[in-house]
Amino acid sequence: MSKDSWQVDIADIDVGGDYHRIILGGVPLPTDLSAFEMRRLINTRFDSLRHLMISAPMGHEDMCANLIFSSVTKDAPFGQVIMECMGYPYFSGSNTAATLFALMEAGLLPKQEGVNQITHEVPAGLIHATATVQNGIVEEMVVEGDASYVIAQELQLTLHGHGVITAALVWSGALFITVDAAQFDLKIDAACFPQMKSIGLALCAAMEADFDLSHPTLGPLEPPKFVNFLGPITQTGAGQFEGSGAIYGYPNTIFRCPTGTGTAARMVYELDRGWMGAEDRLINTSPIGTQFTGYGLGMTEKGGVPMLRVTIASKPYMLMRAQMNVDFEHPQLRQFANLRDLSG
Repeated sequence: MSKDSWQVDIADIDVGGDYHRIILGGVPLPTDLSAFEMRRLINTRFDSLRHLMISAPMGHEDMCANLIFSSVTKDAPFGQVIMECMGYPYFSGSNTAATLFALMEAGLLPKQEGVNQITHEVPAGLIHATATVQNGIVEEMVVEGDASYVIAQELQLTLHGHGVITAALVWSGALFITVDAAQFDLKIDAACFPQMKSIGLALCAAMEADFDLSHPTLGPLEPPKFVNFLGPITQTGAGQFEGSGAIYGYPNTIFRCPTGTGTAARMVYELDRGWMGAEDRLINTSPIGTQFTGYGLGMTEKGGVPMLRVTIASKPYMLMRAQMNVDFEHPQLRQFANLRDLSG
């Protein structure tokens, strides 16, 4: 492998209807960086890697990509940086499920019959997961992500064409503007994607002005680039709920899966308004009908702030294993040539 041409080992994984590209090897990286530090490096100096993976000619904007590297902590074999249309979440349930699945299928993590316990490093810190294997097939991936909390429950925002609307600001490993879809006469349906994209873009613009918030342990946060459009939620039994929603990602994506962070954000939002309990279960349905199940694990605390612990259950599927040839002399790839300096 030379600096002028990479042979990148990738796996494309379907989780909930969204395609997650896992970079298993072939990208020369600096060593001895935590996932938090690697995220900062890629975000500030090598954002072209994200564009390389999720834009033409190698991909498309509705994909996600994940960079894998050796973790600096002895508790986790691998670290991960998540790269999406909007940037770099500190955690993502579907991306982490896809990443751990790809590592297992590639033989880089154990894949034994029964329940496999996994510790993994994301920019938010160490997370824990379980992969259930039956007859050699990963039937379920359950991931516990970053703890979730409501930063503000009833913000008043003025949007052109919609007047004053009410929104909440929720953290669940990523920052969500959370709104009731009924405020905009929207249904959780693919037919409403164009309106969701337009409203999502306007909501992000409205929140960006004078934005100044910090996470109690991660520090200053970027302005929110996700919108959680909430559909109806119903109680189906003791501690059992079913709901629907759609997640907008800046600038022009509606995710096809319910998303893990979106599911966790919905759960802590409903907890904060007194509808759900801290150990309740939510089956969350996306606009295309795919489902994730969130399980409340009770409350914890970070930096003095009470937060909800949630695990997200999903089933990943392998779409493709391939080797991507990245020739920086190719006319369409010259724009990414600064990646030659990524390893230092």
